[in-house]
Amino acid sequence: MNVVYSSSDSYSPIAGVSICSLLYNNKDADEINIYMIDNNITDENKKRFSDMVEQYGRKIIFIPRPDLNKQAGVEIEVGRWNISTFFRLFLCTILPDTIDRCIYLDCDTVIRHSLSELWNMDLGKAVVGAVDDCRSDRYKTELGLTTDSTYTNNGVLLIDLKSWREMNVEKDFLEFIIAHNGDITYVDQGVLNGVLSKRGLVKVIHTKYDAMTIFFDFNFKDLMKVRKPEHHLSEQEYNEAVNDPYIIHYTSCFMSGTRPWNEKNNHPFVGDYLKYKEMSPWKDFPQYPDDRKKSKKLMTTVCNIMPKGLMIAVISLVHSKLYPMVRSLKGKR
Repeated sequence: MNVVYSSSDSYSPIAGVSICSLLYNNKDADEINIYMIDNNITDENKKRFSDMVEQYGRKIIFIPRPDLNKQAGVEIEVGRWNISTFFRLFLCTILPDTIDRCIYLDCDTVIRHSLSELWNMDLGKAVVGAVDDCRSDRYKTELGLTTDSTYTNNGVLLIDLKSWREMNVEKDFLEFIIAHNGDITYVDQGVLNGVLSKRGLVKVIHTKYDAMTIFFDFNFKDLMKVRKPEHHLSEQEYNEAVNDPYIIHYTSCFMSGTRPWNEKNNHPFVGDYLKYKEMSPWKDFPQYPDDRKKSKKLMTTVCNIMPKGLMIAVISLVHSKLYPMVRSLKGKR
């Protein structure tokens, strides 16, 4: 099993927790090779990663970060994200040519079960497997997609690298980035969907492999009202994902505000994060304070004290209509 992460030094403790959970819950795998795209990780943290991985008899390989702005020829707009989020689009160049398949995992994940089923999944004619992001169709049309196209989250990806090389998808990704002047909604996620979903090359996999925070902050009916996805997961799949997720993706969400590495976080599965943190070389690192901007904190407070129906109506209007509309108008300038 080939697993790829991309981390900066400041995110190393969080990535370390994810890797610890991966190693602990995948002892059944014959082989696990972890490829860490190194965005200026210190030697001290590299040693922590290496020592932890070696304890499980596995391998970790650090790979220097590429210069994507130079490759693209434009300044890539990353907003509140890090440029490292784009690295997953260029794994054909970054990883050795001998690797034909990999699982890409965001650092803010915890793996709770064996990934053997995911690793061995048949992608059919698709070249990547990912979980539906549960968004309104406006996010698709902004990318030039039809409303019946898939729109998936990039936090967990099963990638057929052999097909990516044969199709030269990196060239298509670069052309898409350049055509949008490096400014794409949800950065690399928009690129992958804009290029591969348009060609029907993305397989939607079970939500349990990428259970995002918003799935825990809202019940199924309210989630549908907030996001207004025209094509979405079933209530049964939702229940399976939130009751027993295989991979928890601790994404940020306006309702809960903080994440498990912050003090006083209340995610239903915060215990899983803390469990693997305690097992990791970063166990003595203190929890981060809630350093969100005042406006973000205020939004969380207001959303939690507003009448539920009103809050859902307002957030739905912003996320399913206003934000994608503003992004679309910006792209037409």
